[in-house]
Amino acid sequence: MGFSRKSTAPAREVRDNLSQGVSHLKNAGVAAAKGTRDAAGPRVEVMLTKVGIRKKQAAKWPWVAGAISVGVAAGGALAYLIYRRRTESMGEALLADELLDETEEPSRDDPRLQDPQLGEELVDSVTR
Repeated sequence: MGFSRKSTAPAREVRDNLSQGVSHLKNAGVAAAKGTRDAAGPRVEVMLTKVGIRKKQAAKWPWVAGAISVGVAAGGALAYLIYRRRTESMGEALLADELLDETEEPSRDDPRLQDPQLGEELVDSVTR
């Protein structure tokens, strides 16, 4: 860091050494500022919020959880309606097959033969 006799431009060497020193001081200042910000930042935010200068940000996760729960409830209700329609149509198809099945002979004790109006209502509800 000293001056050498072989140097052709001692002023240039001094200038280079001073610019390096200034760079080191600048880097040290930046590092100190980052450390101070990281250490004091949360405390400053709390104090600014308490004083009323800054408003506390609302949490966004309750909205997300609410939207997911509404979606799940709507999906469950839709699935139940589809299931109910499907089972009703299957039940009606089975009933129609049973009523219109001509392979077995009806017995005289069959209640469907005793009430013709009921038989007609069942056939009408199946053919709708």
